[in-house]
Amino acid sequence: MAKLFDTSLRIDAAGPSGIPVVNNLRFLRHTAWFAMDRVHAGFPGPVVPLTKGNASIVLLRGEEGARRYFTDNDIFERLSDGIFSLPEGRPWSKMFDAVITFNGDKHRRTRKLLMPIVHKSAMDHYATVFARTFKRSKFAVSDGEPFDMAAEFLAITRANLLVCLLGLDPDEENVELAEAVAQLLGPITNPMVFMFQRESGWTPYGRWTRDIAAIYDRLALLIERKRVDEPRRDALSILCHTVDENGDRLSTPEIAGELHALFSAGFETTAMSMTWALLTILGTPGLTVGNEQELDAVVRESQRLIPTVPFSLPRRVVQDVEVGGTTIPKGALAFASPLLEQRDPGSFPDPATFRPERWTDAKVSPYAFLPFGVGARRCLGASFADLQIRTTLGLMAWPSLLTTEVDYVIRHGATAFPRKPILVRTGTHSPAPGPVTGTVRRLWAA
Repeated sequence: MAKLFDTSLRIDAAGPSGIPVVNNLRFLRHTAWFAMDRVHAGFPGPVVPLTKGNASIVLLRGEEGARRYFTDNDIFERLSDGIFSLPEGRPWSKMFDAVITFNGDKHRRTRKLLMPIVHKSAMDHYATVFARTFKRSKFAVSDGEPFDMAAEFLAITRANLLVCLLGLDPDEENVELAEAVAQLLGPITNPMVFMFQRESGWTPYGRWTRDIAAIYDRLALLIERKRVDEPRRDALSILCHTVDENGDRLSTPEIAGELHALFSAGFETTAMSMTWALLTILGTPGLTVGNEQELDAVVRESQRLIPTVPFSLPRRVVQDVEVGGTTIPKGALAFASPLLEQRDPGSFPDPATFRPERWTDAKVSPYAFLPFGVGARRCLGASFADLQIRTTLGLMAWPSLLTTEVDYVIRHGATAFPRKPILVRTGTHSPAPGPVTGTVRRLWAA
């Protein structure tokens, strides 16, 4: 953890009381509840240290804080040190290297080479796949059998990624590969992995790096096969055949890193965005969604109210910088928070209430609504995720909600899941459920 944050850094700014390392670990364990309990009401920012006077971790709040965080990319750099660094000199050393973590010219060069995968022709193909996947899902079967909607959205998103991203059928072997790629970052939440950073077989770190190497070998074999095949419409084939005007192309290790990033950023997050959107639809009495505009408003409002990723990926402050009169020292770890910005009553009156109509002719600052970030750092897969969410929900006849107690928890370091299954039933209609309860109501007022 010493590589992740430096508790010796000082800052002249108000923040929660406490011991820096304790506050930092509590925040990293569940960012949303620390922010709601310790930061939301009492510290408007624009710079809020997690511990008063200590700059090891700082939050940037409000329009000024969010704007500086997302646009001053030469000062707030994507985290490329600490726990995300793998041993150098291995074929798999770049598995955590991707456009999502790159800075400067490297970011610009890689983003340019990735752009063909979100070209309109590619997106048209993806939309066809999304519709086909939905028709095979439990949501399209009217048999009245209860099922967990979060698990089904995960299955839908996994299948879409396999077909659209890798060009593979969602059979048992490929599903196992997709799960393994998406969960590579899971062990970083276990401090035992980093206590002994040796590649020996007996250490958790050694077992983790062996898993990384095995997954890399499988991806590299697939990449090399795609290079010699005729071009196809899946994203991997597009990347393998993309060459810019200077003859530049992505190497096999670079493509493997991007595949890992695309699965990590686009698998669980998209599935949970659909889960929270459907929950708000089914849990709001009298709500009607009759056209694309109303669906778009519902999706935006659910993303605002119950964010799937409540905090951005961290950025390292690489030189002293003043924001709103406060100097943040070099070395600080900085976060921005969609959760907090999207609950600002100045931008969203009555922010805890689910009101899709607020998006009708809405004029919202791009720094107030941040489900995919903003500017040059906006998530490259945002259009892919948005299209998948709207296509899937747009084809759905709303099921009946059977589970009303729902807890909002953070898994794998960043993504918000329901703690337990949320059961629904298609085909038959139960009596209207009682009001939704559980910790999700800390974000979504009755």
